[in-house]
Amino acid sequence: MDWDGNLAKTLDVWLEACRVPLQKRGLILTDNEIATCFGMPIQRFQEWGIDDVNEAIGEMDELAAKLLPEVELYPHAIIVLEELRNIGMKLALITTSLRKNAINLLDKYNMHQFFDAVVTYEDTVKHKPHPEPLEKALQQLRGNAAQAVMIGDSDKDIGAAHNAGVDSILYFPPSHTKFYRLDDLKQLHPTYIVDDLRQILEIV
Repeated sequence: MDWDGNLAKTLDVWLEACRVPLQKRGLILTDNEIATCFGMPIQRFQEWGIDDVNEAIGEMDELAAKLLPEVELYPHAIIVLEELRNIGMKLALITTSLRKNAINLLDKYNMHQFFDAVVTYEDTVKHKPHPEPLEKALQQLRGNAAQAVMIGDSDKDIGAAHNAGVDSILYFPPSHTKFYRLDDLKQLHPTYIVDDLRQILEIV
């Protein structure tokens, strides 16, 4: 299960955190364009011609660190996690966020008990959409691809699921139109699409 934009309402934070260093360097991009850097800012910043990528990433991370503590969860996130645990599902949190950022919010909402594994940016060499994060989570859960489903909101999540041979659930509430185009995500052929986290319970 993904974290950013899936359980936690962090997309606006990352949008702003990415926008500020870009505008500082004269790049004025749309929300959808900026959102393509979610999970892969170094690559995008390089593609956009930024020379001081490391400095720009540092500015992005610094601003995000100030905004993330106030992030809220998506509606019904806790209820759904509780129910998934109650029916015996093993859960892994798989995110390209830094471990400290994910752990701080897990602490804030007392969510550690829901996850049998947590795979963050530092835990893998290659990141979503590469299958490595999902494969590592499956190893920790002692499961296999046929038993698993990846729940996420982005092309990286659905791509990682496809590359790992795992079914996928695309979470796309109305608010996500600010960041992604649903038609583009449908082209990745997610197994299921939901706009309310509670609909996951009808699938699993």
